[in-house]
Amino acid sequence: MEDDTMQSKLLDKLESVDQQSNDVKSDMTADNNHIDFDPLWEQIKMEAEYTLETDPSAGPQLYTHILSQSSLLHAVTSIVSHEISTKLIPATSLQNLFLEMLDPIEDQKAISLDIMASAMRSPSIVDGSALIGVLFNQGLHALVCHRLSHRLWQKDRTGLAYYIQSTVSRPYSTVIHPAATFGNAIYLNAGSAGVVIGETAVIDDDVTILQGVTLGGTGKERGDRHPKVKKNAILQQHCSVLGNIEVGEGAIIAAKSIVTKPVPKYTKVNGVPAKIIGSVTRYTPPDLLVENDSESISTNDATDATENDKIRRIKELLRKHSAFLLDDGNL
Repeated sequence: MEDDTMQSKLLDKLESVDQQSNDVKSDMTADNNHIDFDPLWEQIKMEAEYTLETDPSAGPQLYTHILSQSSLLHAVTSIVSHEISTKLIPATSLQNLFLEMLDPIEDQKAISLDIMASAMRSPSIVDGSALIGVLFNQGLHALVCHRLSHRLWQKDRTGLAYYIQSTVSRPYSTVIHPAATFGNAIYLNAGSAGVVIGETAVIDDDVTILQGVTLGGTGKERGDRHPKVKKNAILQQHCSVLGNIEVGEGAIIAAKSIVTKPVPKYTKVNGVPAKIIGSVTRYTPPDLLVENDSESISTNDATDATENDKIRRIKELLRKHSAFLLDDGNL
């Protein structure tokens, strides 16, 4: 879908939410004047509707897993439940288990950020489509399943946690111990190459894990024996990080490397055994929260001015009405 079309539809939806909020505020008997709005879920539904316009044959899948679902969490768990269902636990029972165990705030935020990561970092997803990521990204689905097995593990339901892990390993070719800890906005490229992540591994926010990666132990340790990967690190294809060592913030592990020693932050390592081969330039994102955007609007181009006004209005309404803000109050 073209950006301007998506922006227009999203702005129309936000204006409608804002009007509803104003109507509620005018009713003095209302207990709550805040209306939850999940912009990512609205985008995914818009993408589904647009897909139906161009390809009606996709209707059954889109209606079943997207348009008939009440929330993003319901949609994602519906898709995954149908993929990993077994004779012992059918899809309906699995989805109920997902919805019972996953936290509707914390886990939905984590899954939403994982969806964004899959849409923005996967070169196979055209135009950053969140819908394609939700429907087909196996790494995303594996992460959703791990979040379920991790919740089960935390509740001492270890047998069921192991069962979910073993069930997931076949369709997604991932072996992730239920006790492993993941942050938010993880991009996991799973598939036939396989990914193995051990029990005491800890993966921070915004980490990229490509196919064939192993986060394992050396076989000589017990207890806390797996890697700790800090935020923004990139683990490239078929690399192995072994032992209770730290991969520093923003570090890059080159493909097929074997790492057995700590990796300093913002460095790149390569080889067997891996050695530092250079530094990594830290990416500084543009400021999306400039208080006065008027200077960025070209007074000589009315079209640009209108577009900037639209984006600014969307930001304003998202801050006001989003069901959850993804970055501690910032968009």
